[in-house]
Amino acid sequence: MTAQLVWTDLSTPNPQQAGAFYRKVLGWELREEDGMKLCFAGKSPTAGIYEMPAFFQKIRMPSFWMSYVQVENAQATAARARELGAKVELEEEMADGRIALIRDPAGAGFTCYEGRALAAQRNAAEPGSWCWNELFVSDIDLVRPFYESLFGWRFEAEPHERYGIYAGTERIAAVQVADNAVKGQKEFWAVYFAVADLEKAKTSILAAGGQVEGEFPHEQGTQLLAYDNQGAAFFLLPLAKASSAGFLKPGRQALKWRSALGLFLIYAIVLLELKWAWSLLFLLWVIPDLKSGRTYFLDALDRRTSPILYWAVMITWILLTALMLLPGA
Repeated sequence: MTAQLVWTDLSTPNPQQAGAFYRKVLGWELREEDGMKLCFAGKSPTAGIYEMPAFFQKIRMPSFWMSYVQVENAQATAARARELGAKVELEEEMADGRIALIRDPAGAGFTCYEGRALAAQRNAAEPGSWCWNELFVSDIDLVRPFYESLFGWRFEAEPHERYGIYAGTERIAAVQVADNAVKGQKEFWAVYFAVADLEKAKTSILAAGGQVEGEFPHEQGTQLLAYDNQGAAFFLLPLAKASSAGFLKPGRQALKWRSALGLFLIYAIVLLELKWAWSLLFLLWVIPDLKSGRTYFLDALDRRTSPILYWAVMITWILLTALMLLPGA
């Protein structure tokens, strides 16, 4: 079984107050079931709210949203996580299985879940639905080997200090590499919900006693970071209208101008025999990749994790640019 993100819930000392907040902000219908408030966006449950365990309340842990990864054997996964440098904070039997709350080597917490009862389909087209998860870290090298070894996930470099996380061929989450000025002092798994209107959502958050931290760029357009009325952080994204899965599946994207210009140059070079114009094509390739620290040459190459190959490719394009500008080239 491929490890997948299957559930999210809020751990809070006051589920009643939290439920009232999210009912106003996300329009949830709340139903009590087995000691948890199931949160419905439309006809299906999208998340849960439950009372924080007494031990966490005793040490005054703030409310938090948790991401769940389904595994075949939570106990074995926890043991392997320890071997890989993680901290296992809690292991517990449940009526339908077992959970293990784990902090990865950077300190970001998530829960491994062995069972079938907790399950929700992420949906970026339904207002109020859980729609995405991202890991915010300062250093990708602290966490990538851990998740690759623990779950078999694959990481692919993307623009703007991001990495896609793949389970097989499916892009299931992302990593955002950010300094503390952006993400705060801690590393964490962020939970995202879809809303129809970010401006209206901001008004609702403030009216319900929450806090709006700010807006930041995202592949979906804009992401809004907010805190609920008990201090739990969460993100909001605008509805993805292209498909029911939104950015969880490939969708129609804006024209990639570099690719379009590159193709135009290739045709111009070949048809008009403008050999010197190859230098423009190489510059189109090398300059943005020097700025981002990432390039692609049959494989995705990152300057920090594959420095020799990365610089070999960059130097090759620079040398070819110079060669094409030499007289007689």
